[in-house]
Amino acid sequence: MVHLVFVRTGEESTNILENEGEDEAAEIVGYLNAFFFSGEDTEGEAPEVECPPKKDLSSYVTGMNISLAICPFFVIFVTYNLPAIRQRHMKFDPNRPYDLPLLPPALNFKHEQFVDVMLKTRTELGELNGYSYSLPNPLLLLSPAVIKESVASSNIENINTTMEEALQAQLFPEAEQKKPDKEVLRYRDAIMWGFENLKKIPISTRLILGIHKKLMPDQSPDYRKTQNRIANSATGAVIYTPPPANELPQLLNNWEQFVNKDDDGIDPLVKAAIAHCQFEAIHPFGDGNGRTGRILMVLQLIQLELLSLPILYVSGYINKNRNEYYRLLQAVRTDEGWHDFIFYMLKGFHQQARETKITLLKVMELLEKTRKHLKEKHRKIYSAELVEAMFALPIITPVNLGKKLDVNYRTASRYLVELAKGNVLKESYVGKYHLYANKPLLKLLKT
Repeated sequence: MVHLVFVRTGEESTNILENEGEDEAAEIVGYLNAFFFSGEDTEGEAPEVECPPKKDLSSYVTGMNISLAICPFFVIFVTYNLPAIRQRHMKFDPNRPYDLPLLPPALNFKHEQFVDVMLKTRTELGELNGYSYSLPNPLLLLSPAVIKESVASSNIENINTTMEEALQAQLFPEAEQKKPDKEVLRYRDAIMWGFENLKKIPISTRLILGIHKKLMPDQSPDYRKTQNRIANSATGAVIYTPPPANELPQLLNNWEQFVNKDDDGIDPLVKAAIAHCQFEAIHPFGDGNGRTGRILMVLQLIQLELLSLPILYVSGYINKNRNEYYRLLQAVRTDEGWHDFIFYMLKGFHQQARETKITLLKVMELLEKTRKHLKEKHRKIYSAELVEAMFALPIITPVNLGKKLDVNYRTASRYLVELAKGNVLKESYVGKYHLYANKPLLKLLKT
């Protein structure tokens, strides 16, 4: 319903239009502009005015669902989201700053195509949470799982390394790490920082800026102050120009309210997909927007209590379907293609929840098999803590093992040498570092 009232100074209020639907709302915008700027007294039917008019009423309107506009002679009350009307009539131009509509978008959040996938995804996520907490130490696989997600998310941004290389690099001082590995490990640190701080504060500017600082420590610790653009890396052609910097406070405040509102009837999985797309459209940083957005998506699922630990490998799905991901993101901007993007993300949540659960079950089986083997064949050095260290750090050094078990370097080295001789671990050297790898676990994590 679009209900508009104007009040002349000193007179009673008068209904000038009351209509339903966006077409009539656009007609109201034209009517008001004609009324304000034509110098003529307008009564009855709205005049034929091109929409959007040259003099944009939006400069008088805050854009909230119930807006108040004031001019020297009139007070106007508009019950409608006018920016959404304006955007519908403005053709997308990749070279111009995008006039981004506020959330939520106008669509059927309970479409039958969504419902089926949502139910399947909730089942898979519930089982994933249950299996993760059946481990002796639920945090046991957190580090390798997060590294796996970090590698995939970084690969999307053409930061190329492997999980094995990143697991090795985490054992070295930062000065000795290769740049791609360093980027991946910063992503891991950003996820873990966000996960820990989510226990104290909700998803908000404080959390977003903290994640971005961990991810991009050399950048300004704030939202961008200048215009940015997304261009084709091969041709240099501009693909998308995000909203101007002066609109970021309103857009991010609206995004934050949408993410944290729990009584709007929108399913949390659908909400996570919408929030991710909107964050990428806002593009609030000079760099690191994609990686920050994907971290926030996983943390949002945790905040919404659909996920207990940040072990859902969402970036793996996006990486395998990267072209479709970018095409659908762009379609939301050009054609309001929300439905297809949401369905794409719901399928991703479902597929990755299922695959992560299957991988976790295989890891639990390997953990038990390794525990049994060490008890039988390496009884003198066996301990539950030793087995857990081999899984928490699939590639390990005597120094790291010594810290995990609180034993000296010599004892840790003796344990690892015995396990390498028994073909439990694979021994190798990288420069001056003596490494031992849990190859069966690494093979599982690669799947």
